[in-house]
Amino acid sequence: MAQKRRSREQWQVLIRDWPGSGLTVAQYCARRGISVANFHRWQERLRRESAEVVERPCRGPAEPIRFLPVHVSAALEPPRADPALTLVFAGGVRLEVVPGFDVATLQRVVQVLRGGVSG
Repeated sequence: MAQKRRSREQWQVLIRDWPGSGLTVAQYCARRGISVANFHRWQERLRRESAEVVERPCRGPAEPIRFLPVHVSAALEPPRADPALTLVFAGGVRLEVVPGFDVATLQRVVQVLRGGVSG
């Protein structure tokens, strides 16, 4: 089998994509034109390097955690559009409709209000 030189990134993709292929390692390697030995070598190498990154201790002296002051201001209400239409139902129920309203939602609300407001 003619071997071509692959980059680290290419091996990462090959190793990452193998489990989702549904193939055995031998079948996967045969379809990709790679040797099983190289596949296992790179799989172990990448696994080991990944573990080293996770396990490597921080370098340099430990610094204490510092907190920065936070200032909380009153939440601003979003600007409210003036109602384009105001409906007043029996019992004092008031419905304000702003520009850009959803017609289907308004129809459902009106049907509920016509039938009486339970609550």
